[in-house]
Amino acid sequence: MGADTQVASASAASALLREAADRIDTAPESVVSTEEEAERRLVARDLRLMASAELERVDEFSSVEERLDHFGPRLQALIADLGLDVRESPLRIVDSFPEPFHRFDWAAFAPDSEDEENFGIPSGVYFRRDKLRPFYSEALFAHEVVHTVTGRVDPDVYAMGLEEGIAEVLGTCYAGSAVLPEKALKNILVHGRHGVQRPKLWTVYLNHMRQASLIYDVFGLDGLSELIRSGRKAIHDAEHALMSGDVRDLDLPKGKSDPKTTRILDFACRGYLSAHVFSPLECLVLLSVRRGSTVEEICGDAGVDPRVGVPVLENLGAGSALFVQNGNEIAYSNVERYLRAEESAHTAITRYLPL
Repeated sequence: MGADTQVASASAASALLREAADRIDTAPESVVSTEEEAERRLVARDLRLMASAELERVDEFSSVEERLDHFGPRLQALIADLGLDVRESPLRIVDSFPEPFHRFDWAAFAPDSEDEENFGIPSGVYFRRDKLRPFYSEALFAHEVVHTVTGRVDPDVYAMGLEEGIAEVLGTCYAGSAVLPEKALKNILVHGRHGVQRPKLWTVYLNHMRQASLIYDVFGLDGLSELIRSGRKAIHDAEHALMSGDVRDLDLPKGKSDPKTTRILDFACRGYLSAHVFSPLECLVLLSVRRGSTVEEICGDAGVDPRVGVPVLENLGAGSALFVQNGNEIAYSNVERYLRAEESAHTAITRYLPL
């Protein structure tokens, strides 16, 4: 099944995912004894979970480009309602970005007015066709649209920093939550910002999102919108105030909040735990840990060779503090609590590192 595989329906996509799971884990009843075997078992498990998801939401449109054409104007309207002029931000889907940005591996970018003046690049939000993804591209479009405003105010000032966080709050979270299912938006933020072994840049984005969420808590959507209208120098000055602990001294209007945005920010910036990441073998064993179970029972439930799994459990209990092992038995455990939390949050908390 290649990257360009086309499917006719959600049911066909579900069947393809199950087929892929069967190919990866060819002997699901066999006993696991290596990290590689554990990884295949976990990947197959994840694919089967995906196969049971609401794939009909993806199947509503024939392509991601059609999704963007449909949702793009609504996302722009939501951001415009905050008093931000996003009229000059048309969607442009290209095979490669205009020079001199053609070498960058970004999924999308929004050139500044200075780029138009210096390089003749028309304004808009540019997407690389090969990077289009359902749900993710809509959230990214909303993020990039916010940048088009500051890109006209003082384009000579370098962006990044807090501006990225504000674009996450106003674009991805506020506008995005109006068109995307909450569980999809949560997983975009978990895997895109709390991702494991991702480039450091994505952690930087997460930290700036946390900064912007603090301004949101104090000043609401109006305060963040005013910063965007004021331009990049004002945003950098606000970031300095944040890092000095002076957020409440900012000269910004206080305004409304949005319940969906607040809920997403509470989850992504404060509530989500990103620390429970393990090797595939550790994760596979951990998923079967229960209070009162013996280590042999846990290995049996996990399908792991006890000669391998028992030492893994002993080290894992001491290293993770998720459970306490007393002799051959689990005396205390919080694993079950986190697995229940995963179900209600619709995203993974206990995760594994790819090999």
